[in-house]
Amino acid sequence: MTARASFPLLLVVVLAQPVAAQESIRDLTGAAPQNKYLTPNQLDRWLFEGEKGETVVAHVASKEFDPILELAVGGAKEGKLLAEVDDPGSESRFAIRLPEKGKYEIRVHAFKHQGGGNYTFRVQRFQAGAVTAGKPVVGTFDRDGKGYHYLPAVKDRTLVPDVKGASSEAWRALDFKGREARGWAGTIPVEDDGECYVIVSGQPDQRYDLVVREARRRDLADGKEQTAKLEQGEADVWNIRGKPGDFRVLEVDKTGDVQGRLIFAPTDKTVEQRLSRPNERPEIEFLPVASRGGKLRLAAHFGRDGRYQFQLVAGSNAAYTVRVADPSVPILPGKDAGGTLPVGGSAFYTVKAVPGQLLQVALVSKTFVPVLRLYDATGALVAAGGEDDSVSRVTHMAMSAGLYRLQVSSAGDGGGGEFGLKLPQELLLEL
Repeated sequence: MTARASFPLLLVVVLAQPVAAQESIRDLTGAAPQNKYLTPNQLDRWLFEGEKGETVVAHVASKEFDPILELAVGGAKEGKLLAEVDDPGSESRFAIRLPEKGKYEIRVHAFKHQGGGNYTFRVQRFQAGAVTAGKPVVGTFDRDGKGYHYLPAVKDRTLVPDVKGASSEAWRALDFKGREARGWAGTIPVEDDGECYVIVSGQPDQRYDLVVREARRRDLADGKEQTAKLEQGEADVWNIRGKPGDFRVLEVDKTGDVQGRLIFAPTDKTVEQRLSRPNERPEIEFLPVASRGGKLRLAAHFGRDGRYQFQLVAGSNAAYTVRVADPSVPILPGKDAGGTLPVGGSAFYTVKAVPGQLLQVALVSKTFVPVLRLYDATGALVAAGGEDDSVSRVTHMAMSAGLYRLQVSSAGDGGGGEFGLKLPQELLLEL
């Protein structure tokens, strides 16, 4: 019998080595949003051929990682980096005009190349012509019915595009990062220095005229009357200084179509508080006043310290006179007051109160249906009288010390004439 050789059993296990994920290289085509997946700790390269002066607007957003955008010269492994953008939050974007014709790439990666996941990527590309503020240009809509223009913009200014040869509303604006920048009444608010873009829409191959005007900026002092003129499409911005507790009535006597608004506009929006904190008064509390008969009126209670702006935009050639003041008349409990109310107007009175003081006021008139309103020191409405043929009353227990404001007006703001206010003296209560 032949003996068999004995060999030890050797078990060899071959483990698969991890393969490093490769960069994704994609061709950039079209303007539709692209939904893609970024391999963790890697980057995606989007390649395209660009023309000199071509504007590239790129935007990336993700719910799974902090996305970074880069623009670089293409054609090499590490082309020259032209821009790197890391905006706060879950998105990044840029708007850049290309310096030369050639190959480019847009790179998408996570912050510090750590992370990845699903993302949405969108790019818009166009050739825009230069525009100078205040100087008209003539353009022709391309075969897609678009006209593209760019101009340098200065922080804290307001621009007003005016289009002829197409609908006056057939335009949109992009700021220096490619974000929509359309503001109130067809204006463009400029929040940072840089180039902004105006994109006009109309019939393909049709000619159009475009002028982008910059609003004039002026200071409006209390009690000082200012007179000015506006051509159709022009705008004026009046700066007003204010502090918490200030009350102002703005009145514009105008001929022509003029729109107006009052906003809080701090000079440094990154430093000054914009969001209301608990128990903090709003930036502006508006009181109801009528704008009639060629008059534009606004009544406002200020809640912040800083700059406010009264903005006027003309829909036609117009002339106007503007004034701002606090017309409130101080009165004492136990003292009667009165006067004559202009038709459609309002009158204002102030009374000081302490905690526990009962304010009882009666507004009496034989010539109009009276309406009486009471506001506290923050500008909030705390009491309003009912409408009666001859009297309107308010009663309010003051819970905090301060200056209370009474507003006298007529029902529907349609009447006017003589009136009287009666404020009986009330005892202080212990709270």
